[in-house]
Amino acid sequence: MQDIPKYTYMIAEDEKLIRKNLIKKIDALHLPFELAGEAANGQEAIALIEQHCPQLVLTDVRMPLCDGLEVVKYLYHNHPDTKAIILSGYEDFHYAQTAIQYSVEDYLLKPIAPETLSESLQKILLKIGSESERLQIYHSKSNALSPEALSQLMQNYLLENYQQDISFQELGEKFGFTPEYLGKLFKKYTGETPSKYLTKLRMNKAKLLLLNEPGLEIQKIGELAGYKDGFYFSRVFKSHTGMQPGEFRRRNRKDWCAVKSPEQKR
Repeated sequence: MQDIPKYTYMIAEDEKLIRKNLIKKIDALHLPFELAGEAANGQEAIALIEQHCPQLVLTDVRMPLCDGLEVVKYLYHNHPDTKAIILSGYEDFHYAQTAIQYSVEDYLLKPIAPETLSESLQKILLKIGSESERLQIYHSKSNALSPEALSQLMQNYLLENYQQDISFQELGEKFGFTPEYLGKLFKKYTGETPSKYLTKLRMNKAKLLLLNEPGLEIQKIGELAGYKDGFYFSRVFKSHTGMQPGEFRRRNRKDWCAVKSPEQKR
């Protein structure tokens, strides 16, 4: 009998009792979710996201050092395939709704009822389990946009199409500007070049698949991350992480199995 695939999740919540109780509630639902880590503040959450590449992050709105909105904003710009759920007290609900621009999947009001949690997680399972193509054709009236809006449009395009073949020459033609001009504009507003941003998105996708899909071949992971050439994918991955994809999977899967909570580390 074939095992049901497990999907990794992480919880960011500064109240230990609430965090532990939520983990128990998720376990009690017997859904194919497996805990990858837990964080007591937003900074810990972002560090764990980079380390474990979970497929789902549940985060409280109000946390020390870095709040939940910063966490979902970070996910949106760096790990667009990772789903996010906001955990909110009633008085924070309208504040939490501002996160809609960061593609948050759901808002759960505390105290969270098991049936509400179950419904939300089941919807996310459907999204994670069937990866849909979001190829969007842009008909941009670029000349009417401000430089900042043009940079944002370009970033949105890369977020939605990073798994596809992308030619910056063709992208320049699509937006009506030279690739050099778009590159300078993008770096001004994001702090990095389009090619580095594209590589980061692809590497984060590859890391997510390497850690969460152990049966998936390296070459297939490269294709899903946007690289048709498996050798080139491995070369870029090693340049980015210092390890070959297979080595990264072996080392980090072992580390992931021994994840400790923030309290255990103290």
